[in-house]
Amino acid sequence: MFKRLTRRGFGSIAGSLVLAASAAVLGFVQDVSAQTTPPARQTLRFGTGGLGGDLPVEQMYIFKEWVDRSAPGEFDIQINHSGTLVRQGTEIVAMQRNTIEMTIISWWDIADRIPEYNLLTVGYLFKDWSHVKAVMDGDIGKEYKARIAKDLGIQILDYYYAGPRIVNLREARNVKTPADLAGVKLRMPGSPSFLLLGKALGANPVPMALPDVYLALKTGTIDGQDNPLSTTWRAKFHEATKQVVLTYHSIPANMIGISNVAWAKMTPRQQSIVRDGIRAAMMFNDTNKFRDDEDILVRMRAAGLTVTTPDVDAFRTHVLKVFSDSEYVTKAPAGWLTRINALAK
Repeated sequence: MFKRLTRRGFGSIAGSLVLAASAAVLGFVQDVSAQTTPPARQTLRFGTGGLGGDLPVEQMYIFKEWVDRSAPGEFDIQINHSGTLVRQGTEIVAMQRNTIEMTIISWWDIADRIPEYNLLTVGYLFKDWSHVKAVMDGDIGKEYKARIAKDLGIQILDYYYAGPRIVNLREARNVKTPADLAGVKLRMPGSPSFLLLGKALGANPVPMALPDVYLALKTGTIDGQDNPLSTTWRAKFHEATKQVVLTYHSIPANMIGISNVAWAKMTPRQQSIVRDGIRAAMMFNDTNKFRDDEDILVRMRAAGLTVTTPDVDAFRTHVLKVFSDSEYVTKAPAGWLTRINALAK
């Protein structure tokens, strides 16, 4: 069992790294010392429907600390979560309307606006996280980010490990194949491609924003939800459920985006600081998320949940069949499916 890396602990590490980075930047700062006016203060409002206490939100406090230490007084970073500023699913529109400058963006969010990119949302498309990284760090990832910047006005700063998604049920049942989820009201995010994934898993998908899920589980409005183990635990969904089914049906890379408008207001030095801060935040998330993968199942069993492994091959075969017959695959960018499959090791 690993010791958890807390925000405070990581912040101390980040602070040391910032000092080292600041020394490296000093020469550059001296080169531009002829500037008579300081750079304008940049307001960065981060908004998400993600829940406070979950790693995707916690990592943004690491980002804020990094930037504040690297460029004192140059940024006003405001972190808004749990749908307090923007509800889940509306973040991209809010960014385009200058309501926020930064947010978490999923493959599903992008696919809703650039339909041919639905390919990345296909269940069981990726073998593991190394497969995801090979795609996101390669030519496909470069094409993807460039298109988002051009069509949506958003710079993708970096991406992070969200963890494989599982099915979490309010009442335990024998789940071996998709047929065993028939009739289950399974909460999914509201994206059409997410809802298709819910159907492909054999369930009746119910679109719902993340902050509403806990109460819906408590009251029986839904029978279950799908999320990574980490989110399932940190959002306390285990308190209202009895079973975890390890379908591992999707291994997404969630992204941190910033509006082109906000990005263009920054100096090159400020842009570099923001990128470094986001990388530090992603490291914090990924380190803890991989540790969560190892120990959360132990905690869930200790909390009384039943943890079961279905016939994953049966789920994979059924899900891929559903998606292969859909336009999500047939209208994908030419050659992408072959190139993605070729990157699996």
